[in-house]
Formats: sequence, C-alpha cells, structure tokens
Amino acid sequence: MRALNWSTMRRAPSCGLTLLGMSMLLGGCETDPGTDTTTALSAGDSDSDSGTDEGEPWEPIPARGDIILSHVVVNQAVDVPIAVAGVWVGPEDRNTFVVANRDTLLRGFWDIPEDWVDRNITGRLELEFPDGTSTTKQLDIFIDSPSYAGDLKRAFTFPLLADEFPPGIKYQLSLWEAGPGFEDQRESTTVTQSPLDGLQQIGVQSEPAELKVVLVPVKYEVPGCNTNTGEITEEEETKFLDYLHEQYPVERVIMDFRRDSPIEWNQTLTSLAQLWQPLRELRDVDLAAPNVYYYALVDACTGGIDGAGGIAPGLATDTKSAAYERVSSGLWHKTGTYHYETMVHELGHNHGRAHIFCANGDAAGTDPSYPYTDGVIGVWGFGIRLFKLHSPTASWEFMTYCSPTWVSDWGWSKAYNRIRTLTSWDYEGAAPDEGPSDDGEVLIGLLFKDGSEEWSTTHGAREAEFFSSGEVISFDYAGGEVVDSPTNVQILDDGTTMITTMVPRREAGFEGATRLDAGKPRPIVLQTPETRAYKL
Repeated sequence: MRALNWSTMRRAPSCGLTLLGMSMLLGGCETDPGTDTTTALSAGDSDSDSGTDEGEPWEPIPARGDIILSHVVVNQAVDVPIAVAGVWVGPEDRNTFVVANRDTLLRGFWDIPEDWVDRNITGRLELEFPDGTSTTKQLDIFIDSPSYAGDLKRAFTFPLLADEFPPGIKYQLSLWEAGPGFEDQRESTTVTQSPLDGLQQIGVQSEPAELKVVLVPVKYEVPGCNTNTGEITEEEETKFLDYLHEQYPVERVIMDFRRDSPIEWNQTLTSLAQLWQPLRELRDVDLAAPNVYYYALVDACTGGIDGAGGIAPGLATDTKSAAYERVSSGLWHKTGTYHYETMVHELGHNHGRAHIFCANGDAAGTDPSYPYTDGVIGVWGFGIRLFKLHSPTASWEFMTYCSPTWVSDWGWSKAYNRIRTLTSWDYEGAAPDEGPSDDGEVLIGLLFKDGSEEWSTTHGAREAEFFSSGEVISFDYAGGEVVDSPTNVQILDDGTTMITTMVPRREAGFEGATRLDAGKPRPIVLQTPETRAYKL
C-alpha cells in the first residue's frame, strides 16, 4: 500500500509573473516606502505630465470637479463590495467570503458630473499589513466617461498577489489630480476616498482553504476505441488545475495527475458511474485522507454515455465517513473546454451542491433557493488564472446546464463553507466530526438501463436518515441469520439507478444478499477481480 505524499504533487502556481505583467498593462506602480516619489503609467488614452516645466515640483491635490468614488470591490472570482459611497461594508453585509493568500483584484469605480473636464486622475491605494509594514500603489486613468465593471481599464484595478493578501490587511483608496492645470476646477464635495474614515480591513478570512484532487486517467481499450487520457499534454493538465483554482474559494489547489498509472478498462462503458469503484479502490490503496477528491478522466470516443458527459454519486455530505462519495468521472474531448467545465461541475456535486435551473438547460433536481433568475451568476466574475471577465447577466452558474459558465457569489459561499470544514481536518483544533463512524462498510449497486447490474462494497458510512427509500436489502449470515438494511435509491443523470445501504455489523462477513425486484427476490452478485472490467 502506498500513502499519498502531497509534498510531491503539483500545486496551482502563484502566477505572480503573469499578474505583475497584468499590473504593468493596467498602468499600476508601487511606491517605495523609503522615498517620496512615484512614477505612474497611464492606463487610459493619454499620458499625464507629472511635473511643472520649472520651479518647485508639483504637489498632488485631491481630485476636483466632484468626481465620485462610488464603490470599491475585491474580486477573487466574484465581486465582493468592501466599501459603498465611502462607507466600509462589514462582514454582516458582505455577499460572500474573501479568501486569504489568494491572487485578488481590488477595483475602485467612479461617477462623474455632466460638466466634468476630461483628464487623468490618479487612484492611490494604501495597504497596511498585519506586521506593521505598508505600501502604496498608484494608477493613472484618463477619465472621460463613467467607469464600467466589464472593462479592466475602466476602473481603478489593482492586482494583488497571494503573498500580499493576508488576513488582517487594511486598505484605503483615494482619488487625486494626476498633474497640474486643473486647480481652477471646483473642490470636490463628493466621496473621493474610501473608506472615508481611514484605513479599514479588507475583511479576509483567517481559516485555511485548500482543495486536494487526484486526477486519474483511463486507458480505454474496446473495439473501435483505443485511448489513454494519461497522454494529454502538460498544458492541458494545467488547464484542469486552473479551472478549479479560478472557480473554487481556495488558497491553492493541490492536484496529483496519475499520468503514468491509468485505470485500464477493457469493456465498453455502460455508464460513467462504473469508474467510481476503481477510484474507491485507489482511495484505499493510497490511504487517502477523507478530504481528497478523486476524478476519473476517460476518452470514450463519444460525446456522451447515455446522455452524460460527467457524473457524480449524488450530493456528498461534509463528514469524514462520506469520503467514498468524493469520487466523480467525466469525458475528455480532444477540443474545446467542455472537459474542464465538467470537472468543475462534478466536483460541485462532490461538495454537496445540486443543479441550478436555467431556461435552456434540462437539469434534474435543481436547488430552489438559488437567488438569481434563470441561473445567471448575478455579479461580475473574474478569472485569476485565465484573466477573463464574466458578465453577471450573460454567464450562468457552473451548476446549471447553460453556458458560458462561471461561479456565482452564492455558489462561492456554498463551496467555501464546505472547503473550510474539510481543510480543517488537516490542522490542529478542527471541530469534531459529527458524522457516523468512518469504519463502516457500504454496499453500492448500479442498475443500468440495459438490465445489467454491478455491485461492490467500500469503506464508509452515511447518517441513518440518508437511508429512507422504504426499500431494504436482506443480508444472510452464518447460522441462518437474515438482517434487513434500509437503502437509499437515486436515479443518476444518465438514468442509472444507484442503491446504497450499510452492511450490518457482524463478527463475520455476510454470506449473501438479496433485493426485491418487481416483488421477487433477486440475489446480489458482487464484482470480483475476474469479472470486473478494469485493472489498476
């Protein structure tokens, strides 16, 4: 048996160089705390002259002409307002969480009056860190129209790297004249600094947040289709990591791609759910921690298997004993982004998230509590790896069946609450796990639409109320003892029926099991190494 060694796995890169390049593109610069001079690059349509032709150097003055610093947001994937009209937004009024040690955009937006004189304005961002150090970042923008969230250059946009975004960081953003010549404009009576009452905390969570994923390729060898997803390129591998890191509220994604040890599969797949049992066996072989997710990637030479491009075993709960449910599987397509989006979606189910309704989708089991009409994301999104903005009204929650997809602030909160719970298991002081004992045994059956069945057992447990279908499985033990165990019955997205039950505890294992099929007893036959279609 081999234990997982997370120190050797690939982590989401800090992407620092790329963000720094982005900072230069936006025209940002950072002052040296030991000097009193700053040179700012223009991010607008014209350059600013930062000094006079002769005489004393010009001293910047607060922005004039009644420009308004309307609101300030941070965006790690979704907009989170942290100040509105100069008033700091406290935690009770936030739409969602802000994660520590994660690349972040801080953006300030403006409004201008009708008599505004077009010119460069400097946005000055002051940051104070918990260790007492501070820094100032500046950005000049030529302002001739109101700001717009859908354009990175039409807001004061400051990229902050993960290592400069700790819990306890404070900020204040203010607007200044970028150069002389506009002293005759009226002094602003509007909000030109935010928060108004000085430096305030951004409001960063202190809990660690990590996502650990084992991505398992499949070597698929059946008549007419011989593929191996272990042969995808390193760039394609990195895309899986990037898509997860962008849309899940984590400091880092730690991904182990088993490029050289794929699942070997030699029968035509009836359902993508068939790939879950080898993943569960890998969990056992790896001695995997309960907060690790396993995902199987297969190229089956088709766009879907029984209509499904990806599948997960229902909605996993947040207990250690439910680790057996933290598996899912999806198809690889040679082109496009569907396979990346599918993994994001299926891990959403693994995090306990149901589908979200949208008019052009056909998802079953949608969550009625979703707050935005038609499944749109509702707030502006931004990808911290691929650097793309996502419209609040033309992007759909990644748990819908509509596209293009992104995460909503509502979904961000759902995921964060799950992730911080599971991450806490790796750290001292974690809250006790209130789930059932994790040393139980679960029997799982997959009943396919063609009439065939696959049955297997695995380690794990679920709470008693989970098994509420009203149906039972009868277990036979030595001495003629028969024990009925209640079941959970689910219809998966591809039409497969999944039956789950706890194996009753006895000193010896059960000798047989039976279920009722149309009122008649039907023996349950477990898979064996000789009958299964795969090899690890």
